[in-house]
Amino acid sequence: MGKDTFVHNLEIVRVIACLADPNKIRFTANFDRDVAETFPYLNAILPGAIYNHPGKTLTLHRDGRLLTIYALKVEAAKIENRDDAQDVVRWIVGLINECHRKRATIKPNFERRERLGVIDIVKLLPGTNCKRCGQPTCLAFAAFLAAERVSIMICTDIFLSDYSERRKELITLLKASGYSVPESFV
Repeated sequence: MGKDTFVHNLEIVRVIACLADPNKIRFTANFDRDVAETFPYLNAILPGAIYNHPGKTLTLHRDGRLLTIYALKVEAAKIENRDDAQDVVRWIVGLINECHRKRATIKPNFERRERLGVIDIVKLLPGTNCKRCGQPTCLAFAAFLAAERVSIMICTDIFLSDYSERRKELITLLKASGYSVPESFV
């Protein structure tokens, strides 16, 4: 790593069983320096990240994993194994270093992006409980959508003409909250 490298090391210091999934692990890793100054830039480029400026945290979901980056450490859950943990560590270090290198071209975003609540979403879904999305109810689908584990595209009924107003409102709400929305709706 060169002299312009911002983070040189993120060392895994603790690995324990994951509470959310007993077949996976969670870990804590410590940075070699305070990385909080990169958070507003990361917040600007990472869709769906939740930035807490006063608390100096950035939380994001990546490939089903939950990652919370603090000023001096990272905590991650739903990690497959130690090799996966090392991959996540390398990705975070690379992301922070790349963002730091490009910070002059990124407009920092200090706003906190709130996560959508399940109830906010379910009120806008068709309510047909058709199960075509793979979930038993629209409420279950809303929970998966709120957690960004599925795409709105899986709900076929929302794209029927009868639900065009609900669809428009839901897509607007998803976009405003930083959720991934298909290009055709951006």
